[in-house]
Amino acid sequence: MHPFTDYYKNSYSTATSFEEMFDASIFYLNTSGTKHWNDIFYKALQRFLCAKDIVNSAEVDLKYLHENVDSKYFTFNTLGEQNNSRPIISDVGFDFLKFENDLYLKFMKWIRLNVIKENFYFQKTPTIRFHIPGVQRKLTLPAWHSDSFLGHSPKEINFWFGLTDNKYSDFWVHNLEDSRQWFSEYNYDIEVWKDKCFSEDKEFMSRGFDKSFEVKDIYNNIAIFDSRCIHAANYRSIRDFTTKITMDLRIILVKDFEWLVIDGTPVFKGDGIKRAEFRPGSEFGYDARTVEEL
Repeated sequence: MHPFTDYYKNSYSTATSFEEMFDASIFYLNTSGTKHWNDIFYKALQRFLCAKDIVNSAEVDLKYLHENVDSKYFTFNTLGEQNNSRPIISDVGFDFLKFENDLYLKFMKWIRLNVIKENFYFQKTPTIRFHIPGVQRKLTLPAWHSDSFLGHSPKEINFWFGLTDNKYSDFWVHNLEDSRQWFSEYNYDIEVWKDKCFSEDKEFMSRGFDKSFEVKDIYNNIAIFDSRCIHAANYRSIRDFTTKITMDLRIILVKDFEWLVIDGTPVFKGDGIKRAEFRPGSEFGYDARTVEEL
């Protein structure tokens, strides 16, 4: 049995700030009628890729990135177990986020003022993902999980949105009640869950799709959801043979943050390539400042 099992069992049965704030498992923040952050980041990425001579024009439709860049950018140079691998274009994306850090901080301040309205810690660098159609399939997808299975606090709040205007998102989310039920079937043991997930068991994968819903209109909305909701992305397919570029990040209210150690092991430490510790000031975790200190 995993040493954190009792903790996960309790945390999945306890109400969080997200539930109290939104009274839902997922909340769609429409940005097309307010400040269209999806488009702001999209145009910034266009300019960056052009400046780096990765695309030949700042007007290139990034939905067709796969038709406009050298295929070398879609090869994998960072390899790891259990989907901890990424193509070269992802490294370019992280360079973009470092370059546009001031834009990201403005976004965080806007979220504080207009959405969350409480002080919070925030992911130091968000994650940008490039989903390219037709590339070699090196990852196990869909990889059904909640972020708490990967070292994040179950009290975090997830933000996920598209930079490209795709017809289909290929991003699926379970509501919280079904996530609780499904995780309980594995006795809240994340190692048993992950072993099943990465075994490519067809019944397990099918169970994921049976009760989940696909996130819609990703270019005009920001999906904000409870960190405990089980979710997964799938490969781009013939139904929408376009490049999908998304960003995701996590925040946690200051009042909810804790650094928990069980049996000498930090609970909130990632199992990805960087082994991030999700606490303020950690190199790959939260920014050292709260949003109100920016």
